[in-house]
Amino acid sequence: MLQQSDLTLIKPYLYQGNVVNIEVTNTKKGREIVLEYQDGKKLCGNLDIEPFTMRELKRLSSIVSHFARGKYGSNQWRGNCSGLLIKDLLEYYQPKTFGDLAVGSGTSFEVARDLGYTAENSVFSDLNPKYGGVDISVPNLDFPLMDFIFFHPPYFVFPGSSMPVYSGIHNGGMWGDDIHPNDGSRITNPVTFKKWFDTCNANLYNLLHNGGRLAILMGDSRYKGKYYSMFKNMDIYGEIEQVIIKRQHNCLTDSVQYSGKFIPIEHEYLVIIKKNSPFVIPITAVNFCERDIRTSQKVTWATVIAMLLEYHGGKLEQKSLIDMMRRHPKGKGNNHLDAKLRQELQVHPKMFFRQNDFICLSTT
Repeated sequence: MLQQSDLTLIKPYLYQGNVVNIEVTNTKKGREIVLEYQDGKKLCGNLDIEPFTMRELKRLSSIVSHFARGKYGSNQWRGNCSGLLIKDLLEYYQPKTFGDLAVGSGTSFEVARDLGYTAENSVFSDLNPKYGGVDISVPNLDFPLMDFIFFHPPYFVFPGSSMPVYSGIHNGGMWGDDIHPNDGSRITNPVTFKKWFDTCNANLYNLLHNGGRLAILMGDSRYKGKYYSMFKNMDIYGEIEQVIIKRQHNCLTDSVQYSGKFIPIEHEYLVIIKKNSPFVIPITAVNFCERDIRTSQKVTWATVIAMLLEYHGGKLEQKSLIDMMRRHPKGKGNNHLDAKLRQELQVHPKMFFRQNDFICLSTT
């Protein structure tokens, strides 16, 4: 918390620009303060160390936070990220050529022009006809190869949630009269969305020069107890070079008071993928699948017994439990299940215990 004496210390720095955010954190070395200005500049200092001075905070690290939007993009465009993040990326990696093929409201275009990129060394497009109507989820994209591509896709939208959608103004979108069939924000099936997202990533990766980088900014979605993580579920084409956690600000849900055991999502992932070969593409593939313990022979007997006991309220008569073990695929043809049960009880004394004729599941 700021005290009156603290305001005297930081007063000279308050006049250096339009301060939009002040954060004070208690550390072992004292109270650290960060001032963030409208243009994205950040100063930090320690209020408990004399003489008090503030220095400019290094912008790009594995955790980034931009409360200020800067002068880039439209604050009316839902889901728009701060152009200051894109500026940090371009200033850090300094690519000769840059592209954003899902440009949204044009934030990255404005950043690029501000940094001196021109039509000769930068490319911008979008599914929105305003920016060419280019669909990056289809093959044979016709663009020059680039050194750095920024991709901020729409996030998975659970039906009924308030997550932003884009095509179809008459249906809650932000552009176009009709809903575009390949608009990712309109795909409500998680398997179909994953396929769309993976295809976009693969197509963009193919547009990189050897040594180029694809920066994907993505987030998680949750609605009525269901959770979808884009990062966990995505296939990866190329090699991950860096994962940056971005703190979210200025969301519609920031003012919502949640009840119960609910942790609001306040982060996004910025994943930097590098292309290290023009021919060989390392691929990490993710598949959705389920395993039914009732029919699997790969599970352990301890897992099967725990499943049976839990399903029946935590305990079963030994004879009944052995009969159920016999009906499980692991028990077919096994004439020594009573010995197997005794063995499991001996090996797992913290998981199971015997109570007269009953086998019970331990609880903490």
